[in-house]
Amino acid sequence: MEIRANATLVDEFRIAGKMPAQWVSAFGAVRREQFIPDRMWVDEGTDDIECVPLDRAEEPERWRAAVYSDKVIVTQFDDGATVWPQVGYRPTCSSSMPSAMLGMLEALDVGEDHRVLEIGTGTGYNAALLAQRAAEVTTVEVDPTLAEHARTALAGMPTVRVVTAEGATGRHPGAPFDRVLATASVRVVQFPYGWVAQTRPGGVIVTPLRADLASGPLVRFTVGKNGTATGRVVPTRVGFMELRAHRTPSRWRRLRWDDPAADLTHSDLQPWTALLAEGPRWAIAVAVPQCRYDVWKRTPERPHGVAWLVDPCSGSWASVVPGDAEDRYDVRQHGPCRLWQEVEADRPTNPPR
Repeated sequence: MEIRANATLVDEFRIAGKMPAQWVSAFGAVRREQFIPDRMWVDEGTDDIECVPLDRAEEPERWRAAVYSDKVIVTQFDDGATVWPQVGYRPTCSSSMPSAMLGMLEALDVGEDHRVLEIGTGTGYNAALLAQRAAEVTTVEVDPTLAEHARTALAGMPTVRVVTAEGATGRHPGAPFDRVLATASVRVVQFPYGWVAQTRPGGVIVTPLRADLASGPLVRFTVGKNGTATGRVVPTRVGFMELRAHRTPSRWRRLRWDDPAADLTHSDLQPWTALLAEGPRWAIAVAVPQCRYDVWKRTPERPHGVAWLVDPCSGSWASVVPGDAEDRYDVRQHGPCRLWQEVEADRPTNPPR
């Protein structure tokens, strides 16, 4: 049953044109279920994460169908503080969609003589796939419980080394590497230079980028002889959890949008499209990389919505509401950073309405 299910997933990708020829044998040889805990959550959502708990002992067929589907399997919430079957606030470990993994592996372009560093072991499934092609894989996991689970699942693969450590810092055994793959997203202004320093000139680093405001693109960097790396965006859509070393507070204290202590200015930049549309929001995220956003709907007590930018680190915030004229918005800003001014300074043109 397991082997047939594995082959079915591979066949689906081949028919859809998503299976690069060099990865067919790897995906056929590695069974995903070997790395997935018996109790897990499957993401049944389309746009937002909608996790449903599944127990292999109680629903074996449904569990297996989820494992051998092109879906995200969440294996940990809130760094392990949330106990199955409860659904936690923050997913902190998952087995990514196999199609997304394929896109990243294809961009990495692994050769048979390559030494590979993987940042973010998770379940160990991706490291097992890498081991089918690379000469040696060093995979780093910050969470000791997750690292031990992966170490057990990978025990039969002598070319894989599981290291329990912080992936964003430190020098890892096996360096220098020909390829580095991060399965956790990197804050756009905090790219770990240690990855560049541990990669051979001409080597490749593939990582998702992000800011607090939005997930960013997958980028393929090539390391130069002068100790720098230059990257290009890969046309593969991904969304990954951030490196734990790059986390910032995700909630903020309740604020008053019309706080009289805030500085009042005006803007012609339409905030709803700017914050809710993916393209403009990523441009804003690059301008103010530590910010979170929110959009409040109108209420009977407040006949207009409120757009928010909040920097939990500095305590700065900006609220934007419709002004007293068309295409005019009232902007209130407070704290050491003028967040909306940063947004306006970085925009090339007004976003389409």
